[in-house]
Amino acid sequence: MFNVIRFRLDNLLIERGAELDRLTLAGLAVAAMSTAAVLVLCWRVTALTPLRAGLALVLIGLTALSGVAPGMIETRVRAVEHATREAEQQQREDAFARELAQWTADIDRRAAAARPLEPEQAWSFVDCIASAGYRNDGANPPSAQALELLHRALAAGLIDVNAAVPGHRLKDPAPRPLFLQFYTERVAPVRNVLARQDWEIMRELAAGGADLALPDAAPLVADLAKTVVPGPSRFVSLK
Repeated sequence: MFNVIRFRLDNLLIERGAELDRLTLAGLAVAAMSTAAVLVLCWRVTALTPLRAGLALVLIGLTALSGVAPGMIETRVRAVEHATREAEQQQREDAFARELAQWTADIDRRAAAARPLEPEQAWSFVDCIASAGYRNDGANPPSAQALELLHRALAAGLIDVNAAVPGHRLKDPAPRPLFLQFYTERVAPVRNVLARQDWEIMRELAAGGADLALPDAAPLVADLAKTVVPGPSRFVSLK
């Protein structure tokens, strides 16, 4: 019983509390019933028969098993959940790798044909580049590959950063120049805990022919003059 109670106390903060409670109660119930059965078998018995002795040993073993079974089941469940998360993460990584490869091929074709992206296509492309910010592993991580691809697209004149694109937030659908829309949605609200990838994209867009003389661009101009302070993990802040 001690093992069952310790198992529940060790897992107090796990989200699946109701499931663990059921495991704990089942373990305690089996331990209690098997212990009671052993006591009944041995009550006032001066000499155990082989049958009683064998049954008592089985019940004692069942009691011991009930003490460790919840932990064994939970360990197995965690292993399955971990494997599932790993598989799902790998699927997301594979999907992003395919998307980045498709954009790379598209940018190469457009650069060769001098065929720029339409404003909404350009926004989707920039959004893909931003999503690479979560992927920083390896000597040449996807985040760096994506930024380099954005730089190539801007250098080839495939993105008009001043072309109007609609807002992508329900509360603010107003159209703005692409560079200002990105600033409004991805930078301004979180400038104190800003994804490094988003800031690098913002700098690329600003340097890619953005009309920084627009009145609405004044906050961006002020942020561009600030110092970038590295934060935890993939984040920075502007001071």
